[in-house]
Amino acid sequence: MTRTRRLLSFLAALAVGLALPSFLLLVDVEAVAYDMPAYRESFAQAGAPAATGFSLEQLDWTMRRTLDYATGRRADLQFDRADVDGGPPGRPAFSRIEIDHMADVRSLFGLATTCRRVALFVIALGGLAVILVERRQGLARLGRGLGQGAAAFLGAGALLAAAMLTGFSSFWTAFHETLFTNDLWLLPADSLLIQMLPESLFQRLALEIVGLLAVELVALLGLSVYLRRAQTRSGVRGRRAPSAGGGQLG
Repeated sequence: MTRTRRLLSFLAALAVGLALPSFLLLVDVEAVAYDMPAYRESFAQAGAPAATGFSLEQLDWTMRRTLDYATGRRADLQFDRADVDGGPPGRPAFSRIEIDHMADVRSLFGLATTCRRVALFVIALGGLAVILVERRQGLARLGRGLGQGAAAFLGAGALLAAAMLTGFSSFWTAFHETLFTNDLWLLPADSLLIQMLPESLFQRLALEIVGLLAVELVALLGLSVYLRRAQTRSGVRGRRAPSAGGGQLG
């Protein structure tokens, strides 16, 4: 195999190894975002019913609506409090700054959806390239790529988890300053989103994402070892197999 083909195979396998954990991370983010039991526990512990004037059931309805808007499952976020508590109409649930901020959040979820699709394309194209270039050694090469990608993400995940556990407020501020180009995320203390969603809830959800991804990365490391060993065993059997028509001399 030429040096160019070997480099192409290495880069394709590494791309697969990085794209698959990226895809899993983005899937995990949306899955954990819909962890409704975590929201219900937080509502009760943080006193959200008293702060918002909504019951736990009404808060649950509001949170689902908010998540559906953020993930593109519904077109509108705003609603009248009268629709929830039966009081007088003309009381918008969300302020202008909250609506604008959630529009930014919706855009981020849309970007994440696009990135998931790109990651799947890279996985398919990269995997095919490795198999075409390496042929019999393709699975072993993919196994090494998966192992390298999983190890890189595990290291990054460990650093993120440490940052979340030792100073989540600083981490959360840096997160927003990195992802948002404005200060709309600095919501007033009396806004519905702040009253519903304390920082402690986001810490729990963020750690859930990291924990879930860690389990998946360990599984990828196991798959990496399996693919490399399976390829090695296959190669050994191939070298030991007798040639067609061979036999003992009489």
